[in-house]
Amino acid sequence: MKNKKARPGDLRQQMVRVRNSRDNLKSINREKAVTNKKLRDRNVELAESRDQWKVRSKELDRQLQAAQEETESERMRADKERERADKFQIEIEAVWGKKSRA
Repeated sequence: MKNKKARPGDLRQQMVRVRNSRDNLKSINREKAVTNKKLRDRNVELAESRDQWKVRSKELDRQLQAAQEETESERMRADKERERADKFQIEIEAVWGKKSRA
């Protein structure tokens, strides 16, 4: 077999191909790094948003519980007042009934 010597043009072409390939890989890796950074930032942003919503949800839940307890206590107070008013109405009717008989 003959030992072929590489021509200078062939070596230059190989070097250009290797450089282009390397540059393409660097470019792709830079794009991936930028995309990864954006995704990490978005992930952090989502986590913060989720935490804020959890805190807000707990606060609103506490407010709802307090409002329900207040509503229930007001309902009980209104029932007692209604019972009291009914008793007074019965007493008034009893007094008016006794006066009209006499």
